Amino acid sequence: MNAPQNARKNTKPSLDGIAKQKALDAEMEWAKVELLLETLETRKSDSLDFHEIPVWSIRDLVRHAFEAGYREGLHTGYRQGRSDAAREAAREEAPTSPRNPELPTT
Repeated sequence: MNAPQNARKNTKPSLDGIAKQKALDAEMEWAKVELLLETLETRKSDSLDFHEIPVWSIRDLVRHAFEAGYREGLHTGYRQGRSDAAREAAREEAPTSPRNPELPTT
């Protein structure tokens, strides 16, 4: 049947979501400064939306984006490793455990 009208959905953003949004905002701000742009939004004007950018700026931007993604991957892997360790400590096989027979061992 239908849920009551006064039932509230959990719309509060998670701390991870907030942290990721803040990190993304910081990266976008860094990109604007690095590329000497006023905004990264489309302004529907060729003179405002197209810019000549030196290749070293693009290289630095790509390197910075890669390093940010790499750090996020390390952080995510660290969190996943902690949850796997907690499951193994509770005598449950973690889904990514090397002892899990469903996973190929290399």
